[in-house]
Amino acid sequence: MLEKLCVKNFAIIEDLNVSFDSGMIVLTGETGAGKSLIIDTISLILGARADADMIRYGCESARVECVFTYDKSLDSLLEKYNIPKGEKINILREIFDNSKNVIKINNYSVSLTILKAIATRLADIHVQNDTYRLFNPESYLAILDPKEDNKFNKLLNNYSIELYKYLEAIKEYEHVKDGQKTALERLEFLQYEKEELEALALEPNIDIELEEKIAKLSNYDKIFSSLTEAYNALENQYDPLDKLYDAAKMLEKISDFDSEYQDYSEKLMDSYYISTEIKDNISKQISLLDYDEDELNGYIERLNDIAKAKDKYKKSVNELIEYLKKITLDIEITTNYEEVLKECDLRCQNAFNSLASSSKLITDYRRKLADKLSAGIIKECRDLDLENTRFNIEFNNVDYSNYLNKSIFNETGVDEVSFMISFNKGEPLRSLHKVASGGEMSRMMLAFKSYMSKATNVSLMIFDEIDTGVSGSTAKKIANKMYEISKNVQVLCITHLPQVAAIGDFHKHIYKTEINDRTTTHIDDLDQTRRVEEIAMMLSGDKLSVYALEHAKELLKR
Repeated sequence: MLEKLCVKNFAIIEDLNVSFDSGMIVLTGETGAGKSLIIDTISLILGARADADMIRYGCESARVECVFTYDKSLDSLLEKYNIPKGEKINILREIFDNSKNVIKINNYSVSLTILKAIATRLADIHVQNDTYRLFNPESYLAILDPKEDNKFNKLLNNYSIELYKYLEAIKEYEHVKDGQKTALERLEFLQYEKEELEALALEPNIDIELEEKIAKLSNYDKIFSSLTEAYNALENQYDPLDKLYDAAKMLEKISDFDSEYQDYSEKLMDSYYISTEIKDNISKQISLLDYDEDELNGYIERLNDIAKAKDKYKKSVNELIEYLKKITLDIEITTNYEEVLKECDLRCQNAFNSLASSSKLITDYRRKLADKLSAGIIKECRDLDLENTRFNIEFNNVDYSNYLNKSIFNETGVDEVSFMISFNKGEPLRSLHKVASGGEMSRMMLAFKSYMSKATNVSLMIFDEIDTGVSGSTAKKIANKMYEISKNVQVLCITHLPQVAAIGDFHKHIYKTEINDRTTTHIDDLDQTRRVEEIAMMLSGDKLSVYALEHAKELLKR
C-alpha cells in the first residue's frame, strides 16, 4: 500500500508531505484546488511521462517521492532488474527544466520501462478519462486478458513464435510470386551479371589476399636478400647455434650446485631449438621463393577486375558474394518458378496450420475467462443499482479457410470481442458502448475494477471521480462498493459525492491558498468536526445550514 507521498515544486504544489493509512481514503475539495494534481503526482510515480511544464513556475526542478509497503511478491521482479531490496519500496522522480528526468527505485536508477513494470504490481489507477475505455471496443481485449497468468502468457509466447514463422513464409511466397514477372524481364541481364561475378571466383577478403601476394612478388629482391642474410647469420663458420648448444650443456653439468644454472641451461637450450627451427624455415622459404612475372601480372589483372566490379556494383567483395547468391536464387526462381512457388506454398500451409492451432488455444482460454468475467460483472452490477443487468462477451467468427490470408492474425491472436449488455428487463443485448449512459458507464467501470481487484496482486486502487454522473441511492451503492474493495486493497478516492466522502475510513481535504501573489495547494487530515462541516458543504454548497450539518452527521453514522 501507499504509505507516504512527498512533493516539491510540482505545478501549484510547493511542498507537500502526506501520510496514508490502509482502508478507504477520500479526498475532497473545491474544483481547481488541486485534487487531480495529487493523482498526477502518483501517476508520475507509476510511470506516466514527465514534462518540464510540470515544474512550478520559477523553479529549476520538481520532485515526487512515494513510499510503498514492501510485498514479497516483488522479490523476483526486483532481482530481475538488479534493484536492491529494502523494508519499503521507495520510488523517486525528479524533473528538471532542461527536460532531464531522474527515476530511482530504492535509490537505484532505472528506466521508465522498468518503473512501469514495477508499478503495475503496486497500484491500479483510474483517472477521469478511463471510463471512456468502455466506449472503445478496441480496448475490450486488453480488459479481458489477464496480466499475471503464466499459462496464458505461455500461450501468447508460443503464438508469437508461430506468427513469426508464418509471416516469414508469407513474405518468401510473396517475393517469389511478385518477383516472377520482374525476373522474367531481367533474366538475361541477371544471367550476364551472374556469369561476370562467377568469373571472378570471389572468396571472402580475396582482394586483401591478392594485395598481399602482389606486394610479396613486387618486393622479391628485397625479400630474397633479407632471408639470405638472415640465414647466413645463423649458419656461418663460427656456428653461433652450436655455441648456444655447448653453453647449455656446460651449465647443465653444474646445475646440481645452483638451481639458477639449470634455469640458464634450459633457456639457452630453448633458444637453440627455436633458432634452429627458424633457420630451417628460412631455408625452406628461400628454396620456395620464386619470381614469376606472369604470376604477378595475373594477380594484378585479377585485382583490377575485382576493383572494377566493386566500383560497378558499389559493393565490397563480401557484399558481391551475397549479391551473387541473390541473383542466382532469382534466376532459379524464374527458371524453376512453379517448383519453387509450390515449395513456398507448402511452407505457408504448414506454418498457417501451426499458427491456427496456437491461436485457437488462445481463443479457448479467452472464452473461459470471458465466462468468468461475465458472471463476475453481473454480480458486481447487482450491488450498483443495476439489478436487471445482463452481460455477455461475444467473440468474432474467424474464417480459417484461406491459409494465405494473414490479415486474420494480430499480435495477440485472432480474437475481437464485443461487450454486450442489457440494463433493463425485456431489452435485447446491445453493444455496451452504444447503449450505456454516463452514469451507467461509471458504474460499469467500477464493476470491472471491483472484479479485477480480486484477481490482481496490487495493493492500491485509485479512483478519480469514478462516481461522475450518479446521485441519490446509486451514489450510496457506489460508496459501499468502493468500501468493500477497501477491505482487501487500499483505496484512494477523489469524489464530489457526500455519500462517498462519508463512508471513507479517512478524509483528506485539498485546498489552495494565495500568498504574495502565489497559489499553493495544501492537504489537511480532517477530524470528525471538520469532516462533518466538509460533508455538509458538499451537501448544501457555500452556506452551512443546520439541516446540512445534521444530514452530514447521519451520513457519517452509517
